[in-house]
Amino acid sequence: MTDLRAQLQTTLGDGYTLERELGGGGMSRVFVAHENALGRTVVVKVIAPELAEGVSAERFAREVKLAARLQQANIVPVLSTGSSGSLPYYTMPFVTGESLRARLANGVPLTVSQSLSILRDVARALSYAHGQGVVHRDIKPENILLSGGTAVVTDFGIAKALSASRTIGDGGAAAPTSASLTQAGGSIGTPAYMAPEQAVGADVDQRADIYAWGVLAYELLTGAHPFSGKANSAQMIAAHLSEAPVPLTQRNAVLPTALSDLVLRCLEKDAAHRPANAEEVLQSLDGVVTPTGTTGSRTGGTVTPARGPRTTMLIAGAVLVAAVAVAAVVMKRGGNVASSSGAVASAASAAPNRSIAVLPLANLSGDKADDFFGIGLAEEMTRALSKTGVRVIGRSSAGALQARGLDESAIARELGVGSLLTGSVQRAAGQVRVNVSLVSAGDGSVTWTEKYDRPLTNVFALQDEIARAVATKLLGALGGGRAAQASRVETTDPEAYAWYLQGQVLFGRRTAEAVRQSISLFERAVARDPKFARAQGALALALTSVPFYEQGTARTISPLALAAARKAIAIDSSVAEAWVAVAQAQVNLWENQSAEVNFRRAQALDSTVAIAWGWHGLSLMHLGRFGEAHDRMARAQTAEPASLIARTWGAQLLLTERRYREADSATRAILSMDSTYALAWDARGEVLSFLGRHDEAIAALQRNLERRASSLPTQTEGMLAYVLARAGRASEARQVIDRLRAKNGGDLPAMGVVAATLERLGDHQAAVVTLDRAAKQPDNWLNMGNRAERYDALRKDPRADAIMKSIEQ
Repeated sequence: MTDLRAQLQTTLGDGYTLERELGGGGMSRVFVAHENALGRTVVVKVIAPELAEGVSAERFAREVKLAARLQQANIVPVLSTGSSGSLPYYTMPFVTGESLRARLANGVPLTVSQSLSILRDVARALSYAHGQGVVHRDIKPENILLSGGTAVVTDFGIAKALSASRTIGDGGAAAPTSASLTQAGGSIGTPAYMAPEQAVGADVDQRADIYAWGVLAYELLTGAHPFSGKANSAQMIAAHLSEAPVPLTQRNAVLPTALSDLVLRCLEKDAAHRPANAEEVLQSLDGVVTPTGTTGSRTGGTVTPARGPRTTMLIAGAVLVAAVAVAAVVMKRGGNVASSSGAVASAASAAPNRSIAVLPLANLSGDKADDFFGIGLAEEMTRALSKTGVRVIGRSSAGALQARGLDESAIARELGVGSLLTGSVQRAAGQVRVNVSLVSAGDGSVTWTEKYDRPLTNVFALQDEIARAVATKLLGALGGGRAAQASRVETTDPEAYAWYLQGQVLFGRRTAEAVRQSISLFERAVARDPKFARAQGALALALTSVPFYEQGTARTISPLALAAARKAIAIDSSVAEAWVAVAQAQVNLWENQSAEVNFRRAQALDSTVAIAWGWHGLSLMHLGRFGEAHDRMARAQTAEPASLIARTWGAQLLLTERRYREADSATRAILSMDSTYALAWDARGEVLSFLGRHDEAIAALQRNLERRASSLPTQTEGMLAYVLARAGRASEARQVIDRLRAKNGGDLPAMGVVAATLERLGDHQAAVVTLDRAAKQPDNWLNMGNRAERYDALRKDPRADAIMKSIEQ
């Protein structure tokens, strides 16, 4: 092979343009390429010739397909596979950042906190992959990439694919070995990180990855490999087989004994004595007290020990008894916000045949605009089902998970439901045709299917008809009878209904542009049918959210929101969203006590409306009632386990409580679901700053600004100025302040975060004046952040403290 690059480019054809070679490890040569059809950067990894000898490209591709199923935040996925001549290759996304090996080589030691963050991320990746039946077999710093404060693992399943696809048997010629990558008894791996059973060619399972994780943990936490000083691969393998590593505490005295013991358990020679799986490792890590005095698990600010198996069983039993309360318990105990969906899933398993999620209906009309109709109709069917006695998870969660590429069984597992309702919808000539099927989550079997052809004007009755049929199937005749009430026709105008559904989808995206588009659609819906109460309520909700995206609009937009909400209530006082809009409009104007009454009224009318709980939680956070706020956030996430905005509300609460490590985990979990979600990036920027990771914080906010370029002042830009000031980059912070002033017509925008920035920069008098203006405007983000650490210094001035207290009544 004289020119691999030229050969590979010929194989790839016009689909990819090779840009440069990154080099590679012992397993492959790595090229950066531009994927022309999608306009994205990928890496192409070509198996090293010495390892490719005797490998069947067809078998390799078949094995890699198993790894390609992995879709998790800490795993770099496989995109495609093929062969160039006799050399198999595969493609993966290009990850901006550096390998852990490069980070370790730069001479700056990792802190214990940084090391634990990386180790948790790797353990999360392993936990997910092992659950999918995929073992990595080559965990090492070269296969761990650091990007945006997160560790991601690459090359999952490749070592197994190479071993399983070999056509040369044990009696044939063995592939050459090297110091970095070894084939021992047919098992490919790296000697420095190879489990004893892997080194001797025995069958391996997930515990081989646990051993490699232990080696990695030892190296990160002590600065040295557990068997450092070995001259060659043979000596290294012999050490894995026979030598006991020195306890970590002897090499790094600040490490807690519990952490040392965990790593040594992972390094047990006998796989049976190691933690059984990566989830057990994660649970143990959560109970470890770090040198800073923090743990991954807290109860009321008191350090709690890791849970043992018996405790875990007791908790699981309680979950089965109190499914609805699970998320609230998790939040009150200070668990990661992102873990609430897992708790809900556990609870759901107690009664799988009574729980369901509805997937968006596939659009068969040929008109892309009708995609919204299928999404919205699924949400409305969810609403109808929630009133039948069936336990229904989320109006949007199932669709969010489907959009991430999860299949039906994975969606069911994520949401913890026993059944899924799937189907298709087709609109044409005033008619609607809906095909629906009830799918068992356990084995994927279809337990019921039906077709419906109805006039579009009867779509509300159709939703209730389907809900009754599904409830009867799941609960029997008695349960199904609960839905046998008369249908309420909310509009007879098909176009008004379609615009309402499309507006609901756009509002869920929570960007300035999408919110404005949703308002336009809701306005069109109510213009066509002024008696469409729920569209009026949706319009009111969207209007009340505008001040979060457009600074200085609270005074002008709140009357419009209240007017729309009151129209909805006049038509139908049972529309919960209208009461939520009234409450939030009052919050926007600091009318906190009146708002609480209306939040509670909305919750009593419909407990499945996540925004009624989430916005109430934010209001309680503003008032300093953190325990109650956690309860409301948990109820929101119980209603919508996969909702990005519900998770973001929880992350913002953790941030305000100064629980930065938990907020760090929460924001990373949100961005693993959608890496473009702007609100989570804003929260993450502030979290990283308070964790002392200023460069990462600045990069996160700058990236968010680039995605959301605006001619108006934004909270993101204000937060960037504040983070720059905290990082000691005063001149850059002032440049951002100057940009905000220019965007605001020459005056400083009345934003709380600008006041906090000015205080950091030493402009105390200007900070107090700006804070007063922000309170009077009002600034909605001051509403959410008033008790955050960013205002501590400013509140030392009695004038500033009085301003804050005036809005906290």
